[in-house]
Amino acid sequence: MSTARQRQRVGEAHRRERRARREWVARHLAALGLARETWRRPWPPLRFPRAVAAPEVAGSAAPGGLPGRQGFPGSTATGGPAALRLAAALPELGPVFCAFGRYLAGRPDLLPEDVCQALAEVPVDRPPLPLERVRELLARELTQRPAQAPARGITLEPEPSASTLVYQEHHGRLAAGDRTDPGDPGDPRDRGDPGERVVVRLVRPDLEAELACDLELLPLLGPALAAASGDPRERPSWLAATVDDFAGATAVAADFSRLTAALAALDQDGAASGLAVGASRALPELSSQQIVTLEDLPGTTLADLFREHPEPPWEAAELAARWCRAWLRQACFGQVLPVDFEAADVRLLPDGRLIWTGGTFVALPPAAKSNLWDYLVAAAADDPDRAVAALVRELDGGPADGGSALHHRLRQLVPFRDGGWAAKDDLAGYLFLHWRCAAETGYRPRPPLVAFYRGLARLAAVARRLAPRRDALREGLEAARVTAGMGELARLLDREQIQQVLGSYATVLLAMPQRIDDLLSLAAAGRVNVKVEVIERSADRRRRDWTATSLAVLMAMAAVILLAHHLSSASGLGPWPERIAAAMLGVLGAFLLRSGGRGGRGGRLGAAGGGDREP
Repeated sequence: MSTARQRQRVGEAHRRERRARREWVARHLAALGLARETWRRPWPPLRFPRAVAAPEVAGSAAPGGLPGRQGFPGSTATGGPAALRLAAALPELGPVFCAFGRYLAGRPDLLPEDVCQALAEVPVDRPPLPLERVRELLARELTQRPAQAPARGITLEPEPSASTLVYQEHHGRLAAGDRTDPGDPGDPRDRGDPGERVVVRLVRPDLEAELACDLELLPLLGPALAAASGDPRERPSWLAATVDDFAGATAVAADFSRLTAALAALDQDGAASGLAVGASRALPELSSQQIVTLEDLPGTTLADLFREHPEPPWEAAELAARWCRAWLRQACFGQVLPVDFEAADVRLLPDGRLIWTGGTFVALPPAAKSNLWDYLVAAAADDPDRAVAALVRELDGGPADGGSALHHRLRQLVPFRDGGWAAKDDLAGYLFLHWRCAAETGYRPRPPLVAFYRGLARLAAVARRLAPRRDALREGLEAARVTAGMGELARLLDREQIQQVLGSYATVLLAMPQRIDDLLSLAAAGRVNVKVEVIERSADRRRRDWTATSLAVLMAMAAVILLAHHLSSASGLGPWPERIAAAMLGVLGAFLLRSGGRGGRGGRLGAAGGGDREP
């Protein structure tokens, strides 16, 4: 058989597989009451031709005999609320559907509270690759590293610590004598002992095939999502754009070179912030686009903390507030923003530091950071005018009313009444309701705002588990506002800034003696007539002293206004300090003008050009 004929048969087999897969997914959702029955013919058994390669993972057959899909022995998705039935059905449909469900759990702008919470519990584990296959892929990938990179050996543990749609993770040890970084011996992250423990993550080789097969089937969840969210439409209008964004997010998560750069940037920001946060370091010579090798740090992950303490200790509340503060600082002032992360991606070291060890990160543009910060400050201060003005700058579409309809809705929101996140009257509940109202009003979030949605939803979910009786997000935001205000004040009072401002006047001050000398030379030559008259009386002297004092007070009030403009974001009073200072400055200025109009002149200095006038 010719190569072209064989290639044609393989293509036809793949098309039959996708068609059969699509029919099975639709029929399965219909059997669970999550979609309409659209297939009239009975479900045919799927048979693969010999030209189609068998899946790498054996023993993972799904209902219907379709390879590569793991199902539950006995469906649990046949009863109960639609949100729970949808969450129970996704693992039966395969890892792509599970990952999409976890993605939707971070979109509170699209789905209500109960659906997001149900989807957040969807398992994302899948059968792992055999250890021999992992070693083969690791060796093949590391042979492609630059020639100057030293060769290192890694001994992997047989059982993986994680196996998801995107990657498989193994703990291991470096060969004796290898070190990640000499560093500081007192730092637990810098103890590069021989045989040091590391974490190796490898992009699964079947990821591309899984996405090619199931991405186009995700719109079949439209009726199920509409039923779970109470949407009267058969398919939500946002579903197509959401699937595209999920595909892009998965591609970012599968690029470990981005992860390596993001962790380095996050570690730099943490060191500069002074908040005792950071990130795990990657070993460049053992990392690539498909593989990343990280130092295995001591301590406890937040996931382990949840397992060991079903009721978090009182220290967990302070930990939640500090974590929220660090995340908000990264969102509005850092280089990268953590977007998709789990409790297992954050580790608490013995010295109290919080270390990021994984997740997906994005870099927000400066304009988006500024808008999000203004929005968060206004929302925390219960200022719907400023909140809407900042939020609509990151939205597209919507009615042509300048945001008045959204403003009207935000003023009437009550989380426990309107179905906020966990029906709690906290900052997260208000923010998620804001986004739902914006979507229902017709606005579409821009990509930076979508990333912020996803990250904040993950942050709020974990923070509430750490501190269920406290508003950790609001506490973290208040601390971040104070820190930002003090940083801005320090920047204004910085010596270099003062020197820069005074330097703009230095040129004029240095040139002034020369100009005065030129003026006196002209006067001596008789080309300029200068008339100076000074009349100094005691009353005028007192008036002059009082005027100088008032002018100093006026300048001090102007400085207060400038500082109030920069520090208003660090207080809960909103723009009122600036308004009060401006009113006081106006009253004082009017009083000075009135007092100056009553008095006489204390002196005159005049000059006239021309050589024909007499002194």
